[in-house]
Formats: sequence, C-alpha cells, structure tokens
Amino acid sequence: MAWTTEELTNIFWLTIPELSTVTEEELALAFDIYGDYVSEGRFGKLYPKALCYFVAHMITLNRMIASKSADGGAGNVNLVAGGLTSEKEGQLARGYANNDSFAAGSAVDSLLKKTLYGQQFLMLRDMAIVPATIRTGRWFCGCH
Repeated sequence: MAWTTEELTNIFWLTIPELSTVTEEELALAFDIYGDYVSEGRFGKLYPKALCYFVAHMITLNRMIASKSADGGAGNVNLVAGGLTSEKEGQLARGYANNDSFAAGSAVDSLLKKTLYGQQFLMLRDMAIVPATIRTGRWFCGCH
C-alpha cells in the first residue's frame, strides 16, 4: 500500500505527540529523505509506525547536532556516548550506556539506540523482520 504524506503525518503526530513542533513541511521532507531507509515490503503493516519512529529518531539526532553546534560544540556527549538507557522529561536528564556494551551490535543499531524513537524502531524491526537461521540442519523461522 502506498501511504500518502498526509496519512504518514497524521500517524506521526498520533504516535509521537511530543514532537508536535515539527511542521508538515518538515515531515514531508523527512518522509521523502528517510523513506528509502525503511522497507515497506519488510515491515508490512508495521511500516507507517516504523517510518515515523525512524523519522522521529533522525529529527531528534539532528536537533542534538544543532544544539551541539549552538553551544560551540561543548557539552553534548549524547552523540558519542552509548545508547540511551534512561530519560526524564522535567528538567531533561538522560542516561547513556558505555559504548562497549553495544560492541556486539552493529554501528547502525548503536546509533538507533541513542534515542527512544530509535529503540522503538528497533523493536518494530525485530517484530517484523525475523531472520532465518539453521538449527540442527533444518530451517527455523520461529513460526512453529
């Protein structure tokens, strides 16, 4: 199913209301740019949510970079720290894991773990994309 920008925008604001300051134009551009990173065929019915979480993740990372640039590059260790382990909204407080704890995962997964939205994307990806593995000579897909 081809999703319209309007449908995706509505899903985005319903799923991620805390980013309501993002304009429709920004979302349309983000869906266009980041849409190639999320496969509708692989995510199936979870595609709109997955794309929205991926877009929210990228918007959040871009804001972190902009914040780092605005303060002269000082203080924003969030971009080089490990994945997000805790977050608080009132008087913002974030906790990050040591980068070594993500050594077993890919660099992309490590980057996705830096925001709550990226972690939600990973959760949907793990639900939608089940890798086939071999166990005792037979294919095992988790469907039995």
